[in-house]
Amino acid sequence: MKSKAQIFAFGFWLLAIHLNSFCSGQNKTNTGSMSDVNIKTEVDPKYIYDYEGTKFIPPAGKTLLVMGQTVEAINEYMQSFPEKPVPGGWSAYWAISEFVGVTKPHKNTTQSTQNHQMLIDKFPNTALHSAMWMVGTWGVAKKTIAGNYDKVIKQYSKWAKKIDRPIYLRIGYEFDGPHNELEPKEYVKAYRHIVDLMRSQGVDNIAYVWHSYASKPYKDYALSDWYPGDEYVDWVGISVFYQPYSGDDLNPEGNAALDFAIAHKKPVMIAESNPIFGIEKDNMKVWDDWFTNFFTMTYKKNIRAICFINEDWTRLTIAGLDEWKDAR
Repeated sequence: MKSKAQIFAFGFWLLAIHLNSFCSGQNKTNTGSMSDVNIKTEVDPKYIYDYEGTKFIPPAGKTLLVMGQTVEAINEYMQSFPEKPVPGGWSAYWAISEFVGVTKPHKNTTQSTQNHQMLIDKFPNTALHSAMWMVGTWGVAKKTIAGNYDKVIKQYSKWAKKIDRPIYLRIGYEFDGPHNELEPKEYVKAYRHIVDLMRSQGVDNIAYVWHSYASKPYKDYALSDWYPGDEYVDWVGISVFYQPYSGDDLNPEGNAALDFAIAHKKPVMIAESNPIFGIEKDNMKVWDDWFTNFFTMTYKKNIRAICFINEDWTRLTIAGLDEWKDAR
């Protein structure tokens, strides 16, 4: 007998958004004048390869659309598109240090709310894109290795098994970003500890995502230094914020991450993305400057999942994001 997660895995692919359909749908909805004529849909054969040791892959020619990343932003998104297809998945965040924002709503210091369970209850037959905060500062990674947070990991594992929904879990997302101050050896040990403990709890509905910042890395470490191993990674993830403003290709660090995925036969997701310099009503410049390049790149690189952040960055108090604008 198939588990609910296996059944959902088939069900939510029906909701996975094919990029061309997504672009066309937005054209018709928003202005009537928006054109996707400049989006190139050719796929570079380099990025068509067989995957190994992974799970929850969309069918060929399909890309899973995930929306996020707070309760407030997700509710706003649904209110704006009440008659459009529900995305195939939803994003939520939590921290390795405490079991909050998972089974109950939790408002954090940015005054935004996380609630994994709400997404499960409100949106049946969809996947969950779950981001686990883990950094090198405050000894968080070291404490993870030492087992200080094993109780939290077990609580999350028990909950994940109960909901029996496909989960993409980003452990220590943007692990190589300078802002996270993660030493590669500590990150690898912590990542493996988490996965080993979850597996020991009998969790089988999680795809583990190794999510690179895809920009200048912490202390210029090599990307491979952070790799936990093929048996611990299902997907390779990257962040895409600034890159499309410069053209329809990734930066060197982003391309290096995709080359790494090819070498290790893992599918790629854009784990976080957003046109951070804002979207203005009735101004199509951002479509030409960011979205056209973004979609062309996702076609060319054969990206299998896109996680888009629906957010007005000006209302969040996040250090270093002073220039980011309303990009809902």
